[in-house]
Amino acid sequence: MPYAHYQPVFPTNGIILVGVCAAGKSTISRLLTSYGMVARSIAQEHSQVPTLFSRQGDHPVVLLSASFSSVRQRRRLAWTFHHYEEQWKRLQLARQKANLIIRTDALDPQSVAHAIVEWFDQWTGLSTFFEQRHILDAAQQTMMRYQVTWGIALPNLMISPAPELRRHSHVLSRNRLMIQQRTS
Repeated sequence: MPYAHYQPVFPTNGIILVGVCAAGKSTISRLLTSYGMVARSIAQEHSQVPTLFSRQGDHPVVLLSASFSSVRQRRRLAWTFHHYEEQWKRLQLARQKANLIIRTDALDPQSVAHAIVEWFDQWTGLSTFFEQRHILDAAQQTMMRYQVTWGIALPNLMISPAPELRRHSHVLSRNRLMIQQRTS
């Protein structure tokens, strides 16, 4: 089969995680390392600089969302709804630029991490690569994700994944992955 003229996306130095306090950024960042991924948790919700998340370079952005009641339950914060709204105002640009948005309220951390890995594999073309090469071993997939994340290796794809994948934002809510058309 001839190789298609397709350039997969290869983020160097990982993905950026943003979201309100207690949405799961730090926990998910740690879990993603077991899948071979590098994720940086950026405290955009505390910054008056709306572009703080993008100062790390042009990396894919994953926004983790949680309701006010979930945030209060997870952290037992003495917040008012005003504090919560203020964090969302600070996250407005990051939300617009996010490649993936996941509502974490009803999900356990492992499910959130797994959803990010599935998205990452599709977004980079790794899911196609794994399928073409019949790579089913989790350890081999983890090693390849690590190499792609750091720009060490680039998989050769024999066919192009769906081109519309890049023009969509993914939203995971209540264990359902929904694809939502991007406006930009």
